[in-house]
Amino acid sequence: MVVDIAYTQNLGRNPDQQDALWNSREILQQRDVPVNLLSFATSNDGRLVVAVADGVANSPLPQKASKFVLEALAEEIDGGAFFDTRTIRRIHGRLCDVLAKGKSFGSSTTIAAVAYQADCCTVISVGDSRVYRIAADGTWRQLTRDHTILNAMIERGEADPETEYASFYNMLDSCLTADDEETEFRIHHEKAAFLEGDSILLCTDGVHDTLGDVKMQTLTDPGLAPCAQVEVWRKAVLAAGAPDNFSMILLRRPAT
Repeated sequence: MVVDIAYTQNLGRNPDQQDALWNSREILQQRDVPVNLLSFATSNDGRLVVAVADGVANSPLPQKASKFVLEALAEEIDGGAFFDTRTIRRIHGRLCDVLAKGKSFGSSTTIAAVAYQADCCTVISVGDSRVYRIAADGTWRQLTRDHTILNAMIERGEADPETEYASFYNMLDSCLTADDEETEFRIHHEKAAFLEGDSILLCTDGVHDTLGDVKMQTLTDPGLAPCAQVEVWRKAVLAAGAPDNFSMILLRRPAT
């Protein structure tokens, strides 16, 4: 089985690149990564893992946090670790061991990661970096749930999902933080089908906050090759002013 991986990254208007991206082969944290393509051949027993991370801007060294968690994830996976919530908890411990001291104490990041194996993908996320499944017929479904104050209130029945609230409520209530006391973060874990002709999109909030779900879907053409589709979204973010760093990875299972 072959999976195509198209990816890109850009600094946006931020002075520093706080995003990191793992395309299954290398971890990138650059000012600009034009759209590139990898093809990954797997067997039923093989496992493909990709991820994006977005350093939390108001934390001390967000760029170090985002890159570290992806490096730690890659090391865990390469070492044979299960792709599960325990691995994310272990990565948080490693983040604390390295950055929970001195000027880097409190450095924070989101993470969204996908493992693909045998017609199924497993999604793990913390924060508001997202994963979407785009079915072969063009149907979209968000596989992650943003860990925000508002969503937590909605889950507890304290807020109405149809009501518009102040932007404050869209702040994160969970992320990975270099602080040994910050262990109560929530982890989203979900499995979904990944069939021939389907696509899986991972992106940081520099994409989905800038474009919004409706425009992202409007700009989607199932007939486009993976690189061409990612280029469409990339150009749209840049045309909108790219107010934030952005990273995206598109996995596509070609139809036979």
